[in-house]
Amino acid sequence: MLDITHLQKILETVWNWQFVSFRNALLEALSKRLEEGEQVLDVLEGFFKGDSGRGVGSGTAGVLCLTNRRLLFFLTGDTYSVPETIPLASLIAVRPKRTPAFTQIVFQKREGEAVFTVGGRNFSISSFMEQLRTLSDFFDTPPLSPREHPAGGTGSDTPKSEPLTEEPRQEPVRGVAGAVLASAEATRAQKRENVSFLLQEARNLNRLLLEYDRFNNEPTFLLRLIDDLLYIAYACLGYDYQVSEETKLFLLMCFLPLKQQLAKDRTLIVNLFKYDTLSDYRKGELLEHWKLLSNEIYKKGGNKPRTYLKSLRYVVIYDEKNGTNHFDRLAAAFFTFAQLVVKADGTVTKAQARRLLKVRTLIYGEQKAKEDQQAEDSEIATLSVSREEEEEETLDEVMEKINRLIGMEKVKEQIATFINVIKVHKERERRGLPVTPLTLHAVFYGPPGTGKTTIARYLGKVYRCLGLLKKGHLVETDRAGLVAGYVGQTAIRTDEVFRKALDGVLFIDEAYSLSGKDSGKDFGQEAIETLLKRMEDHRDRIAVIVAGYPDEMREFIESNPGLRTRFNRFFYFDHYTPAELMKIFEVFMENARFTLTPGARKALLAYITRKCEQRDRTFGNGRFVRNLFERVVEKQANRIAETSPLTDEILCTITAWDIPEIGEVDEMEG
Repeated sequence: MLDITHLQKILETVWNWQFVSFRNALLEALSKRLEEGEQVLDVLEGFFKGDSGRGVGSGTAGVLCLTNRRLLFFLTGDTYSVPETIPLASLIAVRPKRTPAFTQIVFQKREGEAVFTVGGRNFSISSFMEQLRTLSDFFDTPPLSPREHPAGGTGSDTPKSEPLTEEPRQEPVRGVAGAVLASAEATRAQKRENVSFLLQEARNLNRLLLEYDRFNNEPTFLLRLIDDLLYIAYACLGYDYQVSEETKLFLLMCFLPLKQQLAKDRTLIVNLFKYDTLSDYRKGELLEHWKLLSNEIYKKGGNKPRTYLKSLRYVVIYDEKNGTNHFDRLAAAFFTFAQLVVKADGTVTKAQARRLLKVRTLIYGEQKAKEDQQAEDSEIATLSVSREEEEEETLDEVMEKINRLIGMEKVKEQIATFINVIKVHKERERRGLPVTPLTLHAVFYGPPGTGKTTIARYLGKVYRCLGLLKKGHLVETDRAGLVAGYVGQTAIRTDEVFRKALDGVLFIDEAYSLSGKDSGKDFGQEAIETLLKRMEDHRDRIAVIVAGYPDEMREFIESNPGLRTRFNRFFYFDHYTPAELMKIFEVFMENARFTLTPGARKALLAYITRKCEQRDRTFGNGRFVRNLFERVVEKQANRIAETSPLTDEILCTITAWDIPEIGEVDEMEG
């Protein structure tokens, strides 16, 4: 029996679900009858005439459910009866028959007919039929010719059934509601056509790349091409870009056939280019792989920025020696790919347009980019801009990312409370009510590696979303970045750093090192005094966050009256628990596509727990996990280096032998 809560969430995304009269009963019936992996695509309420329970008149009242495998008819309000079932594979054709009072859907099967009758709500039928048409690629048997149709059925002299793939005649829709529905239907049709176009382009790219497999007898040349395309994808998307469904589908259609190890089911790849359209079922299967592919994209793009593409540089040299033009062919394909990534959903932001220019420069080189600059500027002027800057996230998006961070529950609660305080503060201001002074400065205290810098970066974005800071960017520094070696130079250096942080957040790590007996007190004090003055002069344009160990930070704040008055908001970052450190380790594992055996998981948790029991205040937390992960990977490499052949499973599996012993490494937090 399926989880009802999960099933309900799925059904709430189905358009016709809102029109079903007995939703609770149907929900319970579906949870009992759906098979493993079966998905509900649409529902339709009406009257059914089939092999059993014909009823009277138009048939038996109930709900017809369309899944990715079959049609199921449930009696109204009945959660116990076995539904009548029509496997999709048994259908020959589907024909709508309309009258002014009702619409019938005739399901022509290999043996006989079934008829479903609906009164009114033609748009409901259109939605249902559209979902049914998306499953046409599941039909291995073509529609029968008229003389091959079985003689069974209702015996009526109505025309022969139309093929499932034919478009049913649309009734005219009238009024405002009808216009809205017609517009929505047109949008859905346009989206389907767009995805079909992207499928064709992905097929063309795949064919081209496979032509270059082992180009010039280079066994790894195709891998270079794929690697460069992954980098181009990252360059088009940027970091943390919210990718549209169309873009995801296009990238998946391009890369899954080329990186088949990412596919959970190889039949998905085998059938991907078999049809000219993509059913909703196939879309769902593809989108399940997006997380794996996105990890691959961000791994390729997240390192040092590239100034050239290896595969294109190789063919340039080859063309010069052999008088060929492979560069022109591949460069055109690469840039077409980049344009489709950016424009897959039909809209292009200004930020995306700028990225496309950079990608063109990467592909064709600086000289070619300069020559085409004027033409490109003209093209960008015509691009459709959906919003001013895609990098600017909403407050909900920022908070969602904060809440996804591992641990730090108290810090998350403090941020949520602070947001509420700011919202109320701004509302009181709007109404002309008295308000108390609001400070954006904060003290972050806690051990290293607990996410203080990450939270500071997100807090800047929160301030920007709330209109408190114009940019919300983060400038990170420490004593070395503020203090100079000569009297009088510290103020200049501090002022430079401060100006870079204007309209954003200035994050000062180990801020207590600016004061104290052994820290160069005079120069450090000069930095503090300069900061305090600039904070007063620009109190509405900056948030200063100081961070470090708890005891030292308390002494630092108490050491100067100016600091005490400006920093009155404190965030405490505690050590991660062993379970939280284990989750962080699993993130490293997932990003690198490693898996832990049960024995390795047990040994790893024991190792982390023991290290937590031994830790002092300098324990590295997140940095400890990163170093531990690197050590585990090294041990695995030593273990499998002489293994032959090396399979994907061997390369990606971490065993208990790869987990270090306590004492094997004296210090891993460094």
